[in-house]
Amino acid sequence: MIWAAGFTLLLVKSAVAQQTPTESTATAIPGVIADGAKVQLVWSGFESADGIVGAPDGSLLFAQQVSSHITKIDKDGKISSYLEDTNGAGALAIDYKGNLVDVERMKQQVRILAPNRKLLADGFEGKPLVALRDLCVDKQGGVYITDGTTPKLSGVYYINSAGAMREIANDIELANGILLSPDEKTLYISNTPSEFLLAYDVGPNGIISNRRNFARLEGDTHNGGDGLAIDSAGRLYVATNNNKPLGIQVFSPQGQYLGTIPTPRPTTSVAFAGPDKKTLFIVGRGADGSGNQQWARSIYKVSMVAQGYLGRAK
Repeated sequence: MIWAAGFTLLLVKSAVAQQTPTESTATAIPGVIADGAKVQLVWSGFESADGIVGAPDGSLLFAQQVSSHITKIDKDGKISSYLEDTNGAGALAIDYKGNLVDVERMKQQVRILAPNRKLLADGFEGKPLVALRDLCVDKQGGVYITDGTTPKLSGVYYINSAGAMREIANDIELANGILLSPDEKTLYISNTPSEFLLAYDVGPNGIISNRRNFARLEGDTHNGGDGLAIDSAGRLYVATNNNKPLGIQVFSPQGQYLGTIPTPRPTTSVAFAGPDKKTLFIVGRGADGSGNQQWARSIYKVSMVAQGYLGRAK
């Protein structure tokens, strides 16, 4: 009887695991995605996945915080280990010199990981970094980072090309995804507890000003926005966690909601990749199976009409 009960439970778990579809179908967003485009599963696992970025060779790199390594999906879909011993890398960017830059979450620090390892920051004014979230780079060799878990601790920092670090914002509830516009005159930040995406004007040496609500997320905005991507026309793509409908919300450069690219799961990260940057990759929260669902993730891809911004990796 014990064996039978256990077997029945296993069957129930298996049935539940199969309930999440492996793909979804998009409706047209003019200039962005064609009607009927398939959002297809390309990878899933239980050792996390985050911080995706398109590499110059058309591949996608994604950070696996739990196993402390970076995995590569090449332009033909082949999956391989790219880099190990990353100290829990959680988000990635590639700067204009081709350096792979990350934020790390075992010991909270910002580093260049490849081709040579170099520490950029592990604290500010004598205090350690708290909970690194995301980063982006600019043409001047600077790095923007978001850090923190609570309103009192959440901050945005800028590390210039000489290695000097300054705090540029500390009034955001929970600064998370961060990204520059193609002309680098505007900095976007997702404020995760809020339904609003923030925008700032960018001045000399990374200084930001003129905080404003850039756009309001549509639907049930329980957890706000997460990772961000941008296309060559300046449209912003926002990963949403528990928003309904599930998916990537797309906004015009003026902040107008254009539509949602549906996904089977809540999303955390988004990036353009592929040789022509016309494939959108999306990290979903969760994976089918009996592994540790806290760190379970699934990665999807979809062919786009829009093209990612070619002027930088992210």
